[in-house]
Amino acid sequence: MNQDQSQFIELCIASGILVFGEFTLKSGRISPYFFNAGKFSNGYLLGQLAAHLGSLIIRELGTDFMLFGPAYKGIPIAAATAISISGQSGTEIKYAYNRKEAKDHGEGGSTVGAPISGRVVILDDVITAGTSVYESLELIEQAGATLCAIVMVLDRQETMEGASMSTARTLRDTLNVPVLPLIKLDDLVSYIESDQSLNSHLEVMNRYRNQYGAT
Repeated sequence: MNQDQSQFIELCIASGILVFGEFTLKSGRISPYFFNAGKFSNGYLLGQLAAHLGSLIIRELGTDFMLFGPAYKGIPIAAATAISISGQSGTEIKYAYNRKEAKDHGEGGSTVGAPISGRVVILDDVITAGTSVYESLELIEQAGATLCAIVMVLDRQETMEGASMSTARTLRDTLNVPVLPLIKLDDLVSYIESDQSLNSHLEVMNRYRNQYGAT
């Protein structure tokens, strides 16, 4: 965990985006923490998220791509991150996102924003089963563009039922593209270890990681 990741985790805890307790996930698992990207709900918080993501993306991928944000949470993340990368690099970064239902009037189509072309980075909050990635990939390929990377805010580093690898690792190996998280479960545990006020959550976090964590 580097300083940038530590600062981001601190921001998420202070703003209630990252909370600890008992939370039932869609999978039925009882998680000792919950990350709610919907709470990046004001200009400051969304700007901070975009700045951190922008720095990560520029460092790892450069600027030769456009961004694609899967509906719904990926939409504001992609838009704000496009602004951040453009500001940091002086490069025009385009973005697009999908509609949940294709529009049959007006401009029509299944996507909004810049025409999908060239190299495309999928940008989302938390990737659980990878469904939104494969739906986005279908649109990218239909447009004749190429997926070049997947970026997520949080990698829970969990296995799905019957799997031994995390969804992020499976996507990386299956699609042969980099899968880059801003933070991951290991970073959250490291942060808790370094903060005495959060030490009470350490045992249950480690127990959850041991039970569901990817090998």
